[in-house]
Amino acid sequence: MLLHYIKILLRKQPIFTAINFAGLVLGMAASLLLFRYVRYEQTYDLQSPHAGSIWRVYNQTLNGKTVVNQDANTHSAVGPTLKATVPSVVDYARLYCGNTPEATVVVGNQPFDIRRYYATDQGFLRMFPQKIVEGNAQNCLTAPHTVILTSTTAKRLFGNEQVVGKGLRLKDGRLAGTYTVTAVVADPPQNTHLKFDMLVSYASRYARGHEDNFESYWDYNYFQLAPDASTDGVTKKLTEINQTFLKKEGIQLVIQPFKDIHLHSNLTYELEPNGSARTVQFLGIIALVILVIAFVNYINLTTALANERGKEVGVRKVLGASRGTLTQQFLWESFVISSVAFGAAVVGVQLSTDWFGGIVGRDLSAGNTVDGVYWGVSIGFIVLIWFVAGLYPALQLSGFRPVEVLRGRFVAGNTETLRKSLVVVQFACSAGLIFGVLVIEKQLHFLNNHELGVQLDQLVSVKVPASEDNRDSTIFRKLALFKSECAKVVGIEGASSSNIVPGLGINTIAGSNRPLHWVKKPDFAKITSYFVETDQDFFPLFGIRLLAGKHQFFPDRVARFNTITINETMRKALGFPSPEAAIGQQIAYENSENNSSMTVGAVVEDFHIESLKSAPKPTFYYCFAPQELGYLTLKMNVRQLEASLGAMQLAWKKIYPEEPFRYWFLDENFAHQYQNERQFNRVFGIFAVFAIAISCLGILGLTAYNVQRRRKEIGIRKVLGASVLSITVMLSTNFLKLIAFAVVLATPVAYYLMRQWLQEFAYQTEISWWVIAATAVGVLAVALLTVSVQSVKAALMNPVKSLKSE
Repeated sequence: MLLHYIKILLRKQPIFTAINFAGLVLGMAASLLLFRYVRYEQTYDLQSPHAGSIWRVYNQTLNGKTVVNQDANTHSAVGPTLKATVPSVVDYARLYCGNTPEATVVVGNQPFDIRRYYATDQGFLRMFPQKIVEGNAQNCLTAPHTVILTSTTAKRLFGNEQVVGKGLRLKDGRLAGTYTVTAVVADPPQNTHLKFDMLVSYASRYARGHEDNFESYWDYNYFQLAPDASTDGVTKKLTEINQTFLKKEGIQLVIQPFKDIHLHSNLTYELEPNGSARTVQFLGIIALVILVIAFVNYINLTTALANERGKEVGVRKVLGASRGTLTQQFLWESFVISSVAFGAAVVGVQLSTDWFGGIVGRDLSAGNTVDGVYWGVSIGFIVLIWFVAGLYPALQLSGFRPVEVLRGRFVAGNTETLRKSLVVVQFACSAGLIFGVLVIEKQLHFLNNHELGVQLDQLVSVKVPASEDNRDSTIFRKLALFKSECAKVVGIEGASSSNIVPGLGINTIAGSNRPLHWVKKPDFAKITSYFVETDQDFFPLFGIRLLAGKHQFFPDRVARFNTITINETMRKALGFPSPEAAIGQQIAYENSENNSSMTVGAVVEDFHIESLKSAPKPTFYYCFAPQELGYLTLKMNVRQLEASLGAMQLAWKKIYPEEPFRYWFLDENFAHQYQNERQFNRVFGIFAVFAIAISCLGILGLTAYNVQRRRKEIGIRKVLGASVLSITVMLSTNFLKLIAFAVVLATPVAYYLMRQWLQEFAYQTEISWWVIAATAVGVLAVALLTVSVQSVKAALMNPVKSLKSE
């Protein structure tokens, strides 16, 4: 019987039913797709069965009682000390990568690039179990010079051979040597910050003379507590360590839940850029908004058709149908339509997951995103539509009085008010999303065009080999030879060496948590500082303005470390009244040995090494010999770029036959730092289109219904001489008033939310008046076009056809 009623509905109202169905499918598909992304972010780092019991230790620097800096890396002695002294700590693991997680591995005579490798303890595989493809997980990282590879890395290095027991040569300075492969594991999932291509045993560090200490901090320390154990014991022990070893440094060791790292941690020197809880919340809101718009469509169009189904209800009531029976019928109709729509939406999501995953740069396959929560929310969609979107129309229709209905009389006042309110809600949501897209686009344009204080055009950087102590004479000679060969290449117009280049981010910059101060005014300020190693040509090549003094190289090594260049941020933070006043002044670290200090030799204008999300940090610059530095940057003539790069690569292969030639364009690499924002903007834009499309489907259906309901009135008006334009205006005006009101309501809410989003950036665009105007014009224009399609069609209709039934 139910299918019989649905067939009648499809036969009598095919257009309205199709619009209703399409709106539900689009709304559900868009919401489910977005929810996959949200679940991907929310389930980050939850693969380990011990995730809820794992914590990370990080360090923070205090100036008095104020936290001035927080770093993710800590001291190598932290993990072993906690395991040995705190009974509730059942395991620990450290990750160490030196200056960079990148390395070169040589198999035979073939060099390979490794993007992410770390030295780690055997405890890593216990705390974060990996699927073993080959080898034994029990002791594969206990002996020195042992290594485990991921499946992809093993295949890249050795092909399809069995690799356990095979050797490779690691050329990274601090862990260089020959290693034996002891295991192969499956590739780690993408939604973890503990991604790796290769892991070497931490014992390899000990074999090279490393001793655990509370002095230098290059390690990432994780520990696991016993089930239901409190963190009190760990906190107490860390307090002892802080007092005993770190008080002079102004450093404190602190803990954070492992599960909070991705979305709720904002530390420097993270293993990878963290996600944003605010962004995930925004996308969750968008998913909900789109679902609300789809619900509104369903309710609006169903109640609008009440009059059309009124006679059916009246006849069935006269024949003895109770209100409960009718309500049940309409609820089941709603359930069938919503269930079929849900099925179609699931198919649509499956077909578009790879496409959407490519846009957001995430692996949104079912294994990473589909879990009990996902299915629970999905089933909730059906239940919501069934009861929320189906119950009101069911009660409305089943409540008609049969006598009045059969006479053609309907009381629609309350229903009309509801429909208008829902139209306002729909377009307010759509307007808010469009407003957000425009603000994000404006911010991205602002970031891409803001003055950086540094010229990156036409610059190419090359990563050059590093030695264990950066003083290897063979590497010195090779680098000098390569630089000499590059100088001969036509099209290369300048060169400079440094230990970092703009665009690599704060994680590549060395820093010190020891408070730095001006010797003459030690109480004025004590700041956390960063330092960069450059050669004498660095500032001229990058177009960075020298404000006072001279950035120069001293042959004497002690003099090189004792004379520095500072940036404007450091100059102001330390209290120097002007760049000129800073020249020749002494600055020193608190509690420095033998009261040693550094002399300010020059002051340079601030420039951005990292993205505009952060303001320039207090930084000083050493001037070293080019051969001591790990990046060579060359200025290229764009007209001869291809030939110049080819000549450089030939020279590289002759001088570094075992090293891959790695280079990148600095302007492109710097812009890559905004990849997450660009992805967010694309997502926002795509789903704003979804929202406006669903809203327009609804307004199209309501306009068609309005035209159908007023068909005879339109015919009479035409007979009396009304023009096409006047009829179009009559049919469109009420809708456009509602939509204009929706824009007015949406603007302050959208403005507030986007101001919150902009707070993530140190440099922010203004939300100009034209953003509001463009939102209003855009929404009204799309709505007008949608309404006009039906209105003009109705206005052009032959009045004879409209009136022939009278």
